[in-house]
Amino acid sequence: MRSAMAIDPALSIVFKLPFQEQESFFKNKLNIPTARWDDLWKGQHARGFMIAGAMKADLLADFRTAVDKAISDGVTLRDFRKDFDRIVAKHGWSYNGSRNWRSEVIYSTNIRTSYAAGRWAQLTDPDMLKFYGYLVYRHGDSIHPRPLHRSWDGTTLPANDPWWDSHYVPNGWGCKCKVFAAGKDEWQAARKNGKGEAPPSPIDPKTGEPVGIDKGWGYNVGKAAFGKSWIQETGKFIELGPWRRAEYPFLPKKLTGERPPVELGERIRKGDVQALRTAVPEGIYRDKMGDSVSVTTAIADHIAGDEQRWDGREQYLPLIPDILENPQEIWVGFMQFVDSGRVYLRRRYVKAYDVGKGRVAGIVADTIKGQTIAFDVIRSENPSGGRLRSGRLIYPEPEER
Repeated sequence: MRSAMAIDPALSIVFKLPFQEQESFFKNKLNIPTARWDDLWKGQHARGFMIAGAMKADLLADFRTAVDKAISDGVTLRDFRKDFDRIVAKHGWSYNGSRNWRSEVIYSTNIRTSYAAGRWAQLTDPDMLKFYGYLVYRHGDSIHPRPLHRSWDGTTLPANDPWWDSHYVPNGWGCKCKVFAAGKDEWQAARKNGKGEAPPSPIDPKTGEPVGIDKGWGYNVGKAAFGKSWIQETGKFIELGPWRRAEYPFLPKKLTGERPPVELGERIRKGDVQALRTAVPEGIYRDKMGDSVSVTTAIADHIAGDEQRWDGREQYLPLIPDILENPQEIWVGFMQFVDSGRVYLRRRYVKAYDVGKGRVAGIVADTIKGQTIAFDVIRSENPSGGRLRSGRLIYPEPEER
């Protein structure tokens, strides 16, 4: 593992040598257009990249490139501000706050959270835990220190202590506190000094967080990014339920679409794997958010690997490009893989088709990091999908609905 070196001055390089886990944390994020900073809530920030008020895909993509460069190349805040000014001018972006304040928030928040997430992956690596197994909280050197953060300095607890679920760093805007590995001897010494047990954590009714932690920061960014536990969909991530016209006036008066090509249907229904692979429209497509999405025959191979998956939906495979390029809805939510337990942020595309005889089929295609990984068919005269159509609706944009 490469080491990270923290540098003090605000305009200097914050992390001279980024390390693999820090870079992986950021590169695995999914771009999510948002209007406000709390459109993503707590652990969702560990899976999604957002800039409050950056609703357009190309604007968000340019900011992502600039932040990625800041993390990977050790760009200073002064140089990042040059990228910030260029992006703002290019897109004519109108943002809240002053130029210096806004650019610093974007820069420092992404640098510090990526560092903290990467460090969590290192600190909780099984090989590391064999020799250490404890973590120690260290107060940062902020110009205006938070009294409670300073009081937590030296707190040494087992790495699996629940206190870290809400108090792992950073604990607020501009928080510079850090967490380091500690051994059993250090923990025993901390116990003698009254620092070996979790400090009291009363909840502040104004923020809903433990006292001393800023609103929305009471979560463990490392667990949210690399942990194997399921991440609950909270905050602005919601399930909207059935596809009812009163709730979705943007839908056409009659749900129609090209009938699914069925020339391969008979062969597919007979279990012809080659026909199944032929039905998959391999290629790279561009969605309504301006992002590229890849489609490969991996979907067909997944279906072919289990006879129970041959249930008739295969005939709709040729519609995948249309679903990706011309969806009626795009959702963002979390998906957990059963085999590994890893949680990913997925983008879900939904479109309804008139399949004749008064029937409608809602087709769902899932992508992770630009790769189509799954699709499903919701058969109903009034398709709802229910739990399938949940998360954050990012298309159509609010003003279009």
